[in-house]
Amino acid sequence: MSTITWHRPEYQGKDEQLISLVEVATLAGVTRSAVSNWRRRHDFPQPAMTAGRTVWVVRAEAEAWLAARPIRNASDSAAIEELKAREARQAAALAKTRKKLRQLQQP
Repeated sequence: MSTITWHRPEYQGKDEQLISLVEVATLAGVTRSAVSNWRRRHDFPQPAMTAGRTVWVVRAEAEAWLAARPIRNASDSAAIEELKAREARQAAALAKTRKKLRQLQQP
């Protein structure tokens, strides 16, 4: 059984108002590692509770924090278009390199 520590006792018994960091990651469409980075580098909401290694924050605070930031993830259409354009440029450069290599290898 894991140890439960209440960092914000006012939320004790109000489990429906809490969300785990894994759930925050799912909600934001990012990895759990990204959420860990946010906790260290940004003004991410403070934990309400920890249970073992699982950290829980107030859902409303996490949702407000996410809403206030443009989070880039795979569903961001501008990011997808940029990646497609980069892939096309790389494919063209590779085709050019292969053509030059074939020319140099011909007797």
